[in-house]
This record gives sequence, C-alpha cells and structure tokens, in this order.
Amino acid sequence: MDDKFASKFEIDILNKLLNKNFSYDLAIILKKIGGLDYRKKVFVNGECIGILEFDLIDLNWKFHPYASYYLIEEPKIKIKPTKRRLKGKKIPIDLIENPEELKNIDENDYVGVEIGNYVGVAVKKGDTIKVKDLTLKKELRFEKIEDYLRKNKDRIEKLEKKSLSIIKRYYEKCKDKNWVINASFSGGKDSSVSTLLANKVIDDLEVIFIDTGLEFKDTINFVKKFAKKYNLNLVVLKGKDFWEYLEKEGIPTKDYRWCNSVCKLEPLREYLSKYKRVYTVDGSRRYESFAREKLNYERKSGFIENQINIFPILDWKGTDVWSWIYLNDIIYNELYDKGFERIGCYNCPSALNAEFFRVRELYPELFNKWVEVLKRFGYDEDEILRGFWRWKKLPPKMKELKKLIKSK
Repeated sequence: MDDKFASKFEIDILNKLLNKNFSYDLAIILKKIGGLDYRKKVFVNGECIGILEFDLIDLNWKFHPYASYYLIEEPKIKIKPTKRRLKGKKIPIDLIENPEELKNIDENDYVGVEIGNYVGVAVKKGDTIKVKDLTLKKELRFEKIEDYLRKNKDRIEKLEKKSLSIIKRYYEKCKDKNWVINASFSGGKDSSVSTLLANKVIDDLEVIFIDTGLEFKDTINFVKKFAKKYNLNLVVLKGKDFWEYLEKEGIPTKDYRWCNSVCKLEPLREYLSKYKRVYTVDGSRRYESFAREKLNYERKSGFIENQINIFPILDWKGTDVWSWIYLNDIIYNELYDKGFERIGCYNCPSALNAEFFRVRELYPELFNKWVEVLKRFGYDEDEILRGFWRWKKLPPKMKELKKLIKSK
C-alpha cells in the first residue's frame, strides 16, 4: 500500500503519544495498512517501530509499539538472562529484575523489555507481562528528509522522465488527430504534480478545477495561488447544488456516491461536450487504494462519453510525490499539514473518520452544519462520530464495531 512522509500533524500526534520531540524535518515514513480507519506503520530509517491508528471505539489516537521502538525508547522492564523461549510467553516474576515497575503499568498496556542483547515489547497481564516480540540491540538513527531526498534524487528524476514521456506520447497523438488534451486539478498533491508535469510539455494547457461548493476555503485559496504562481490556464467549473440534490438522494455514502456525479462529473461532461474527443491528465496512482491497483495508463471515462483519462504518475508512491514536490520547491495545500489526507469536500463519505474529527477541531461551523443534517436524516451521535453514516449498507467490519460499541 501507499507510503508518505509523516506530516506536521502526524509528528505532533506521535510526539504527544510517545512524549517525544521529533522535529518536522525528519524522514519518518508512514505506510498505510488495512483497518477500520486511519492505520499506518511507522518507519524510522527502514525499521518499523509500530503502528499509529485512530481508534473508532475510543475515538482517539493510539500507538502500538513494535520491538524496534525500544531501540529509541529505554525499556522499563529488565529480564534476567535465561535459555527459555520468551516470545509469546508470560514471564515468571522471578525472571524480572525490577518487578516493582509493574505497579506503574495498567492491564494490557505496552511496556518495553530488555534481556541481554535484545530489547522488545510486552503487554501487562495480571501481575506479570507477556512478551510479544524481541529484536537485537542496534543503533537506530533518524534520517532527515533532505538526506532522504539526496539519496533518492536519481530515482525521482527517472520517474519524472518516464511520466513526461507518457504525457508527450499522448500530446503528439492528440496533435495528430486534432483532439484536445487538458489536465484535472483538485488542489491536492497528486494532481499538482501531474498538472505541472503536463504543463512542461503542453503549451497553454487548460487546467480544470471543479468547485463543488463543499471545498475548504483553504483549497479554494490554494488553487488560485497555485494557478497564479505557475501561470496556469485555469478553468473553474461550478458543481450543481449539492443541498438541492441531498433532499432527493439522501446522504451520500461510499457505496452510493451520487455527489460525485452531481457535483463533479455532470458539470464536467457539460463543459467537455463541445469537443469530439478529449484526453485528461489525471493524478491518480495505483498505490492509493486497492480499487486503483489495476489501473492502466489510460482509461475511458465511464460517465463522459468523449473523455479518456491518462495517468502519468500511476507508478509513483506517496513518498515519490512528496519528494518531487520538495526537490522542486513546489507549493502545496496546507491542509496536508493540518491532518487531512484527502483534498476535497469537507463532508466526503470516502474521507477518514480521523479527518472528520479534524473538521470538528478546525472548522466547527462546517462540522456542526453536517452533523445537523445527519441527525435530520435519522443518524444518532454514535453513528455520526464513528462514521456509520458513510455506508448505505455496512460492511462486516463496521457491523462488528457496532456490536462492540453496543456491548460496552
């Protein structure tokens, strides 16, 4: 799955949970893994130190340490040397050198352990601990983003070269056939990169941004700033009235995203209807989601008859996108620093619940407006706060969550 550098917000969360002082210039890599909501492995210089997640039961952030975390954190529990196999086992009290430390640890809490040349992670179980994993002691150094960029510069340049060649190929094809080529721009990082790459190849490239009426003001301001800074031929299309359609269609969900058609695709189809055929440069990447894994470099639109989307950065990972942005000193949407992964509508059902809580913290008027709508459509507070409204038909994992919450 996809990876990225930890944002300022994510580093703040780690610092708060771990009582650390990680600086924003560190190359802490986060890799997305399966889960109910936000769930990512945390890597320091290639070593996974644990999992950062937003817990939908307790509605807060949690860090689950791996053994390697205790290469940067002093283990609290010392275990006497033994030939017994410890991994996955409860430790007899007589093997613990400092059993008094156990009094300060709550049941099922994580704790670091040390035995000889090994450190590891354990959990408190009753009056002792159970060892989950161990790893050999070694020095684990933090790498800075600038050092990561220096090491990976050649690879990023090769990715750029390949992407530019893809765009050139389609541009030549369009010129020969007298077809149109443009770029789709959402105000997010991926479309920023694909748009700027296309702009290198295509003179007076038309760049289309669709204002759904549900965008953050930060995004609207960024789109204007971005277009001005890079001298883009920006076309802003207005989406149809979401609130009008809401009364007819109901709450949009992951499995019934009528909003995407109404607010984005219909106005785009109307705008593109003047062309015989149009190729659109799109920033979608295969690592973003399971749904995009099987994408090819072009795909005919299933909604707009005369449109074919092309994906020049299809093979880029999240760290590649950010590396290109940093190496080229490109401005980006500040929402990424504030804890958002998706740049789009503030009430998008496909966003993470962790992001919805950021809307509550940073834009309470938007959050409260949407909560009132959800209540009017019959959702209670638990369903709203835990994101059950995001599905018309709950998937098995969310059904299990609902049972867990009711049983508490």
